[in-house]
Amino acid sequence: MKDIHILFVDDEPDVLSAINRLLRKESYNIRFAGNGQEALAIMTETQFDIIVTDVKMPGMDGLTLLRQIKSLYPNTVRLALSAYLQVGELLPSINTGEIFRYITKPTRQEDLKTSLQDAINYIKIRNEHTAHIHELEEKNEMLEQALEEQQEVEKQLRRQAIKDDITELYNRRFLSYSLEQFFDRCRRTGSDLSCLIVDLDHFKQINDEHGYLFGDFLLKEFAGRLMKTISSTDIGFRFGGARFIVLLPNKTLEMTMVLGNIIQESCQITPFVYMDQSIILTLSIGAASLKRDQPQTPDHLIHIADRMLAGDKLALMQKY
Repeated sequence: MKDIHILFVDDEPDVLSAINRLLRKESYNIRFAGNGQEALAIMTETQFDIIVTDVKMPGMDGLTLLRQIKSLYPNTVRLALSAYLQVGELLPSINTGEIFRYITKPTRQEDLKTSLQDAINYIKIRNEHTAHIHELEEKNEMLEQALEEQQEVEKQLRRQAIKDDITELYNRRFLSYSLEQFFDRCRRTGSDLSCLIVDLDHFKQINDEHGYLFGDFLLKEFAGRLMKTISSTDIGFRFGGARFIVLLPNKTLEMTMVLGNIIQESCQITPFVYMDQSIILTLSIGAASLKRDQPQTPDHLIHIADRMLAGDKLALMQKY
């Protein structure tokens, strides 16, 4: 594949200098712009494979810039740098394809390189599909199928950035981003933020006794029940294995405890049935809140809830 050309856009020179230091040993061809208008001018001179722009910039903001890039240069893969954007503002741009991937600020070398490599891999796959489509254009009866395949690949690549494959919940990577945004906003506004952790008891034993197909069914079915139970303002995540996390902005610890009880009771009352196999699922639940527990960092909030999870399930929460 030809050399990769990448344009970085940020109104903070220190950020661009830091990116330059992080990538100085890489083989990319890199250019920098200090604002959206400068970026558009540079792109009239050079064809760029990837553009990475800050979201919050004076004048033309990053999302406006990426919309124009999508219109003018649709083959340029678009990534966003964001430290302040709320989750609800970013998701529509991801879902509509205006943003391929987001990178949180301050930017870590590992995250930046991983995101750039994902974009390069996407370009390779897209080019392979484009070449395949050109071959099939000679056979009109196969053209529609090829276009559908390309659209499905692009859809799956965007979805993989934020979703868990089995449960369709948001994944752990997106949890880190979401938690940081909610944590900062709630501390700034003085509102509460609660975290609920749910662990499916004896999941390894269930897999051993009933098989992995049943285990995958159990994860997916539980995720579906979870989403039907929480409110539209709450966000559910698969944290990993058989562990799930729900972020509840503007919800107190007491409200979160009630939700935990509802989830636990629903699993005890209604069995999970897969073909000829049935099981009553028990849960371990932990919770923490911003106002009650006063965590110092977003990760500390999860740590407190996880510590409660390791105790006597919901009984540990009753001490509050």
